[in-house]
Amino acid sequence: MSRDDQERLLDIKAAIEAIREHRAKPGTQPGGPYESVLHDALLFQLIVIGEAVKSLADELKDRERNIPWAQIAAQRDFIAHAYFRVSMTRILNTVTNDLPPLEEAIDRLLVLGPSALDDTDEGRGD
Repeated sequence: MSRDDQERLLDIKAAIEAIREHRAKPGTQPGGPYESVLHDALLFQLIVIGEAVKSLADELKDRERNIPWAQIAAQRDFIAHAYFRVSMTRILNTVTNDLPPLEEAIDRLLVLGPSALDDTDEGRGD
């Protein structure tokens, strides 16, 4: 089953919101009793974000050139395939510093609406 760009943008938005909610839960701070649960939750949501980004149309990503789309996709691959080298410090840095501008870009793209995004879905074959 294929998902269109609008759905993928909504997946990214939902993953960012889930990360924010997970970080706000008591006990998930570094050293807290649920730190490992937070770690797992963040990694999963970053994989969701990266997978969704990989499938967005290039024309859509070109509308937000300041976002490092390729790095987001590469981070997904790193987490999935080099999981033993993942640094929680780097993950928290990504979440703190990189997700807010990504969320802003996603919000701008969502404002375009499905009809504007449909033009970028044509001919992709996925």
